[in-house]
Amino acid sequence: MGDAEAAIKNLDVFVKAFVLRNGFHVNGDQTKSGYSKFTYRPFTLEGNFLASQAVQEMLLQSWSATPGQINTGVIRLFPATPKKWADASFNDLRAEGRYKVSASQKNNKITWFSITANKVGTVRIKDNFQGQKPKWSLKNVQKNGNVYEVKLAKGQKLEAVF
Repeated sequence: MGDAEAAIKNLDVFVKAFVLRNGFHVNGDQTKSGYSKFTYRPFTLEGNFLASQAVQEMLLQSWSATPGQINTGVIRLFPATPKKWADASFNDLRAEGRYKVSASQKNNKITWFSITANKVGTVRIKDNFQGQKPKWSLKNVQKNGNVYEVKLAKGQKLEAVF
């Protein structure tokens, strides 16, 4: 939803109240802080999987607004990073369309990213660069509205620095 501060607050609550010291997610609030009426300890795995996915979604989003249609998604870099993640980076996260993405930001501004294609296709990248102009490693990048587009061959890499 783009609410970075709420996302990090909820992740912090999850870790504090619903994850044991051994890393297992439990179904009840172990701190008895009022986050849940349940305090029992049966453990499950899906809570930790969801928390991991939430972190990835804070760093990189690429889901499509038109599910089932290939290559309609737009890659969004650092779409929901909280202020305390002002300096952040990630390597080789996977985006829809079989793209491998790495990126870094300093002081809440993107400084670099790369996208490698695992098949021929058009990659679309949302311009959330706060007025910064990317310096592209390829010449054929076009801007359509607030989205940059470029066709990549299998194995080809696009990089941008700011």
